[in-house]
Amino acid sequence: MEIEQIKLNGDERLIDALKSKGYTDIPSNVILDKTLTGIGATYAELHSCRNSIIIEPNVPVIVGKAAKNSDWLAVYSDTTVAQIKKYLKRTDVKYKKILTTPEGFKKVRKAADKSYSLIQETYFCLFDECEKLTQDCDYRASILQPVYDFFDFKEKAFVSATPLEMSRPAFEEQGFRKLKIVPQYDYRKDLHLIVTSSYERTVREEFQRLKDSPCVCIFLNSVTGINELVNSLHLEGESRIFCSEEGGGKLKDAGFTNAVSSIDYPLAKYNFFTSRFYSAVDIELNVKPDILILTNLNNAVYTTVDPYTEAIQIQGRFRRMFEDKQTFNSLTHITNTRDLGALSREELDKQIDEYKITYQSLIERYDKTTNSARKTSLKQQLKQICEDYLLDERLNIDYFGIDNKYNEERVKSYYQSGEKLYVAYEATKFFRVNYEERQEIIGEDDIFRIKKAPNEKERIRIFATKLIQLNEQCKENPSIDKQFFLKLLHDSCDFADLIIEAYEVIPFDLKKQAVWNCCNKKKLEIALKDQKNENKRFSPEVLRDIESSFRPYIGDNIAKEETKKMFTDIYSRHYILHNETGITAKVNQQTICEYFEATPQNKKKPNEWKIKCMLPQYAALVN
Repeated sequence: MEIEQIKLNGDERLIDALKSKGYTDIPSNVILDKTLTGIGATYAELHSCRNSIIIEPNVPVIVGKAAKNSDWLAVYSDTTVAQIKKYLKRTDVKYKKILTTPEGFKKVRKAADKSYSLIQETYFCLFDECEKLTQDCDYRASILQPVYDFFDFKEKAFVSATPLEMSRPAFEEQGFRKLKIVPQYDYRKDLHLIVTSSYERTVREEFQRLKDSPCVCIFLNSVTGINELVNSLHLEGESRIFCSEEGGGKLKDAGFTNAVSSIDYPLAKYNFFTSRFYSAVDIELNVKPDILILTNLNNAVYTTVDPYTEAIQIQGRFRRMFEDKQTFNSLTHITNTRDLGALSREELDKQIDEYKITYQSLIERYDKTTNSARKTSLKQQLKQICEDYLLDERLNIDYFGIDNKYNEERVKSYYQSGEKLYVAYEATKFFRVNYEERQEIIGEDDIFRIKKAPNEKERIRIFATKLIQLNEQCKENPSIDKQFFLKLLHDSCDFADLIIEAYEVIPFDLKKQAVWNCCNKKKLEIALKDQKNENKRFSPEVLRDIESSFRPYIGDNIAKEETKKMFTDIYSRHYILHNETGITAKVNQQTICEYFEATPQNKKKPNEWKIKCMLPQYAALVN
């Protein structure tokens, strides 16, 4: 896609920069990358000398903007088709400005009725915060409802400060290009990134740091997480929660009376926002806030925040610039880390290719068949692919859904480690990052994950992984109080003794296998029992008994069956049992070779062994 760069000077708004390039308004068939939030893209369109339909991702945005002018219409769930028809007929409004949610767009189409084609010919359609199409379509398919209509408008544009790459062929077919705003000054923001293995403790410490702040704005995309945080920190009397109506209902059921679905003032000392408030919404304050972004992967993977989009959008919600030219006091992101199993781009390429092959085969058969039963069956199979959001409601390939897959895996990959998240933040070139690791050898989050593991296999895997890490760190730093951390681990699992003993007894290679093959409690008990048998077979006590028993035969021959009987007796004396898997401690005619250098003598019956000497490693132990 062709990219045109447009310079933005420190005292300019977006429309000024556009005019410097000869554009009187936002041009058509562009993806306008603003780089910065709050420089007036929707403002420019609302004040342009043309009819406009502006699609905003969430209700609070359009309600807030439409309230500023009675000549502008907000279209969302409360707006009726009749109200839209009445607005379209108003002769006192020279330039119509319709602000609508994606779901509300169909009401505009219905209200226009036969004149809809004229609207598409004469209205400018602007899709604001366009990255939301990619980010939200997996759980909010309705956000894609206006997409086909959008591309049918004669004049249209996508806009965002944080647009994502989009693969839909229509962009290329209609000659879209990118306008990239390039600020001519240092616009970076200071951000404190704290990566912790004790999320709750770190959050409590941060709230203590901010206790004297006039206003703290907390961005956490989990109603449950907000509920727990407000309760644990006893913030009920000095907090407000901004979330969807559905989320607000859940909070009210839990006894909260301070949850609302749109911005209203005054804000409280502590203000919580879910993701519907991450972008587009203007938050006007008389005091400089402290901004806190929270990600808790123990409770909800969807609390991840994308440094390239959501983090930039969050800090951009605060519009008022104070005397020091700043809009906030501090910006902090607290997160724990976890391997979320992110697929590489190459892996996802192969997965998507297979989907497309399946789709192509099914759609060809669907188009060719005239049999209604076959058509129904094929449609069901196609809908199954739809459920994986590869297809849209028209059974066409959903390129925003595919983009969503890539985007989701990209963001998940950042949270594998603090270092990877730090690198991602740095790569945005939007932040000056102060990176702090508050990682403990075994933190609160590790204990939480062990206790909340979905099954024994996963509990053992996490527990054993922490044991290995503890052991390695104790080798590097002998001053570490190993017993303290073992006590923490011990209290996290009701069969901790078994895991710790197995870790101490089983050799490293087997130990590693036990961790990554995810054995359950029963298998671990068997592995430990087997290994104890194996260890006893080669203990100095047993080796001495074997050496003493076979000493008369050194340099001589002995019947193979006799060796078998002798080993059976020795094992019995030392309570060495044949294990359940039958791999070790099973006596046979070959057992002697595990202890001695012996040559078979099979020329006459009975077959014999000629014993040369005990194996050197065991002879040394005996001596």
